[in-house]
Formats: sequence, structure tokens, C-alpha cells
Amino acid sequence: MVQKAHPDADTSVGAWVTNDGSSDRFAAINEVTTDDSDFIHVTDDSSGSSFPITLSLSSVTDPSSTDAHSVVVRAVVAGVSGEVNLNVNLKDGGSSIKNETFTLQDSFTNHTMNLSTAQLNSISGYGNLTLVLTSTDDSYSGSFQTKISQAYFTCPDASSSVPIAAIAMNTYRQMGN
Repeated sequence: MVQKAHPDADTSVGAWVTNDGSSDRFAAINEVTTDDSDFIHVTDDSSGSSFPITLSLSSVTDPSSTDAHSVVVRAVVAGVSGEVNLNVNLKDGGSSIKNETFTLQDSFTNHTMNLSTAQLNSISGYGNLTLVLTSTDDSYSGSFQTKISQAYFTCPDASSSVPIAAIAMNTYRQMGN
């Protein structure tokens, strides 16, 4: 099993808006099940600008494991056939854990950023994670939209905290001794 930390608040929204006009951007992309009908988007200004949005993530329990930590962002670019990039930056407080840039496609696609053991070991607390998502173009003329329909951090379930002595004692009792 895995734990997922979904966006739970907007920290800084910049020019990003929701497709339904609601004020909570995080609510449009924090669903457990993929839903491309609600999303956040930013319309480019055709000048090579960068458009960041910062979202806090819900807490997960420290898994005490170095397996399978990643960030998944489901995104698309609409209205342009050129290159539009989305930078995904996972932060712990003010420190960047990892950032990676993805080239967006013309249909919703999951973009997965995997963390190395060294990167996940630099996480000081799983309740202090934020995502900074930044759309950047290459100075296209005309307008286009970067859309994000889902984003989350994933890691393994937390380990059981039952001590081995308790398990051994239970086995001893079951043997009738």
C-alpha cells in the first residue's frame, strides 16, 4: 500500500485560476481519483514568462523506508503546438528536495518525479511538504493554457510499530506454554 499527500491549501496562486471559478485552487487538483473535468490553469502572456503556484500538502506518516517516493502531476498544454515546460519542485519548508522539468503534451499526461534515497532522506518532516508548480513557455506569440488536473506526493505506508518481542510472546502463548 501507499500513502498520498494531496494539496490541502493554496500558499501562493499567482495567475492560476480554476476552470469553475472557485477560489480554492488546491481543491481542483486534490482528488483521489483522476478527474480531468476540473483543473487549474494559467493563460500565457506570450513573453516567455514563468507562472508559479505554491500548494501545501497534507501530512503522511514517515514510512521509515527508502522505497518508492515520488510526485505525480497530471497536466496538459492547450492551444499551442510548441514546447511548454512545467517545473515540479518538492520543498520541505524553504528547502528544495528535488525539482524536475517536464515538457507538456496536448493531452492530459501523468508526469512522475521519482526521488533518490539521498533526496528523501533530506525530508525533515512529512507534514511540512509543499509543491511549487511553474509553467514556462519559449516566448510564443498567441495564447495557450497550461492545465493541471491532479497533483500528489506518494510514499510507502508507515511500518508497523509492534515490537518483535510482543510478536514472539504472542507466538509463545499460542503454543500453550
